[in-house]
Amino acid sequence: MTFLPAEIYERISRAVSRLQDDGDVFRRFIDKNKLERLEFWLLTRFRYFPGSITAKDFATFGPYTSTSKYRAALSTLVDKQLAESVGDTRYRLSDAGRKGAEETYQKYYARVARTNTLNDEETTRLHDLVDRVYVQALRQVDVPIPILSAVHSTMPETDSVWVQIERRAVGLQVLRDDAHIAAWREAEFTGPRIEVSTALYHSENSLSHEELREATSRLDDDDFLGALSALHSGGEVSQYDERYKLSKTGHDVRQSIEDATNKNYGGPFEVLDNGQIDQLMMLMDKIAANAG
Repeated sequence: MTFLPAEIYERISRAVSRLQDDGDVFRRFIDKNKLERLEFWLLTRFRYFPGSITAKDFATFGPYTSTSKYRAALSTLVDKQLAESVGDTRYRLSDAGRKGAEETYQKYYARVARTNTLNDEETTRLHDLVDRVYVQALRQVDVPIPILSAVHSTMPETDSVWVQIERRAVGLQVLRDDAHIAAWREAEFTGPRIEVSTALYHSENSLSHEELREATSRLDDDDFLGALSALHSGGEVSQYDERYKLSKTGHDVRQSIEDATNKNYGGPFEVLDNGQIDQLMMLMDKIAANAG
């Protein structure tokens, strides 16, 4: 393969970011309903579930956030009449929440459909290449793909080739989340443990307790302390003068998870030969470099 899996992911992500330049369609929805970031994330993920759900169900798609944080945000959505409580622990979208989300996505897809970044021949070729990898990712059995499957379940029925391309590119973007989760679960990590490990892994310097806690704010105190304890027990974190960093063991373990993630992510792209990968990346780069 002429491109490493991490490079492929970065190029696809840049293209998706350009395609998702939505003219503030989602921002207007967020501002209108005074939504915090987590509340908006939950509201859009309701689309993956046909019925009522619990706060813990969202951990399938966001295992790096404590369930208690989801529960609090869901309660706020109920207060804003965008969600409803069903019994003591289950939730569903309200009619207002569902209508608002659906109308916002319809506006977003209408904007994506007007993309005019590539010529007709390039657009057709890109659709063919991205579709081949996307279908291969859905069919592969080596790595669980709950996030990709959820995204696929909400694929809109559309004749717009650009909406089809954007949705498939988004699918290949979230495929890395599935690849990463499979990698750290194989290493017997939990979501909170990988969250703390990741904060240390990406930090150039050691972190104070306060800095580490801020970097892992998606966790509640119990999950944070439990994850930190697990890293200590595994010899993966060192502490000196009230500052934390990954030990050599911790860094090696974390790097092995990155390596496994890249291997998992790269598998479906093997359906293309090197020339086709090069062409796919060239077209993704062209999208990223031009306004749609």
